[in-house]
Amino acid sequence: MPEHHIISFRPEDTDEAARVLSSAMYTNPIHLAVYMGAGKKQRKIQEEGFARMLRENPHEVYLVKRVNRIVGVMRMYRCEGERELPVGFEDLVEAGEGSLRDVASRQIYWRGVWIKHDPPEPHSHLGPIAVLPEFQGQGIGSIMMSAYCRLVDDRSLPAYLETDTPENVRFYRKFRFQLVKEVEMLGVRNFFMWRGPS
Repeated sequence: MPEHHIISFRPEDTDEAARVLSSAMYTNPIHLAVYMGAGKKQRKIQEEGFARMLRENPHEVYLVKRVNRIVGVMRMYRCEGERELPVGFEDLVEAGEGSLRDVASRQIYWRGVWIKHDPPEPHSHLGPIAVLPEFQGQGIGSIMMSAYCRLVDDRSLPAYLETDTPENVRFYRKFRFQLVKEVEMLGVRNFFMWRGPS
């Protein structure tokens, strides 16, 4: 068995996978802006949100394990095209950032802006994808991305993702993703990337 191996997510992995996602992402620029900081409280809120997502709306999730420890998490889901904003999102998105008063409104605004930029054609949507900080730089992200690209190529699907750092843009370009749009939100540059079908 290789040192790192990919397995399919199971419900019993929820809590550990949510911890991996929150540990890896709570200091990302967009997370700092949305959650207004990077303390224990903010990380815990994000962990609870990721756990809720994995319980209620997992779609297709894969884990990278080292021995018996989850060190990477990757989620993907099929989008049929443009999505309507959930009830209550449109007004907040249209009102703009001046109307945001708390973390809850910032979360809705963030999600709404990203949904509004979803591509109109059917595609595979990647995210979240993350590696525990202490295991970053060891090729785990590349293992997950290579697996993801094989899956979408086998399904003849284009792929789409959002990210919030130039470093991630450079990383995803290695896997044939191209930058298609940039949007500033909450003082953070957001990058939207597209990968055509194989």
